Amino acid sequence: METKKITCIVCPKGCQIQVKLNNGEIVSIEGYECKRGIDYAKNEVLDPRRTLTTTLKLSTGGVLPVRTKEPIPKKLLKKAMLETKDIIVEPPVKVGDVVVENIAGTGIDLIATGNVE
Repeated sequence: METKKITCIVCPKGCQIQVKLNNGEIVSIEGYECKRGIDYAKNEVLDPRRTLTTTLKLSTGGVLPVRTKEPIPKKLLKKAMLETKDIIVEPPVKVGDVVVENIAGTGIDLIATGNVE
């Protein structure tokens, strides 16, 4: 039996949640104060995801802030960053424009979070 301790970040309470696992399957979840804490703990233990935020080079100089449209699997963050390394974006770009489709094979797009004329 394995126990993972997680601090929930869904709300300001910061519940200290303990997830007990047996052979990779959740046996129990304790320490949460709401249903959102249960969902967060399950996702964090079984399929942790993060939103990638970074910058890409602009052909005119400077950088463009970008992020993934949705969180991607944590294990693919490095692969996604490596894919962005040599990308040069051609202005104009508006907030929400898709800059890279299907980053790291996740099915999730990388979008602009800034405007560049």
